[in-house]
Amino acid sequence: MEQINSRGQALEEGLDVFISVPFLSNEYLSFNDSFIASTLSTTNIITSTSAYATEAVSSAGLPSYSNSNWYRFSSNSEAIPSSLDNAITLPVIASGGVGSILGVFQELKQLVKGNEYTITINFHNFTGSGTLGVSRLYNSIQPPYSLVQSSVSEYILPTGSVTLDFKAYGTSDILFIEFTSILNISASISSISVKEKNNYLMPVVTNLIGSGIAKVLKRKYNTSIPLEEGERA
Repeated sequence: MEQINSRGQALEEGLDVFISVPFLSNEYLSFNDSFIASTLSTTNIITSTSAYATEAVSSAGLPSYSNSNWYRFSSNSEAIPSSLDNAITLPVIASGGVGSILGVFQELKQLVKGNEYTITINFHNFTGSGTLGVSRLYNSIQPPYSLVQSSVSEYILPTGSVTLDFKAYGTSDILFIEFTSILNISASISSISVKEKNNYLMPVVTNLIGSGIAKVLKRKYNTSIPLEEGERA
């Protein structure tokens, strides 16, 4: 049985080589990189417990299952997130080697449970060092359906950008971004984006000299064809 014809074309499924190409589509955040003075909520939510993420989100009345604008929170009434043209600023006030914790959060637009999405956060340059935490909150599917926080992905700043993928827990996951440092320092975010991630398979082709365009193939052995000496299945 012939698996590849004289023109290099596969005659059996599984012989073609494909590469997976990620493709991002649709925006699931309000504003994205269009930050202005009114991007953040007028009221800053002050948190006082170690469970500050669920405390802040509960205080905002989320999830509302309808998407939201950006809310801001902080553990110190003197260190409050702010927004201006093309920037969200997160200023930390540290005392005794312990920094305040502050950040922003937003309920995403209607997601598809189990689908994969990509978060991209870009930063303006700054000096010093701090830790950015990214997580999501959602209502558990078990009674009493309380808010649950996902594991927190942490990144040491400064860095130009942060990109991470996640699978939606439900239709209204809440993106939670927090920042802290042991220094008096400000992190400045220039854009935030959450897009749906799809993977498309594309066949690999190569230009073989003297042979024109031919597919690059991998071998998938047919048990009816005996292996040549030295070949492995």
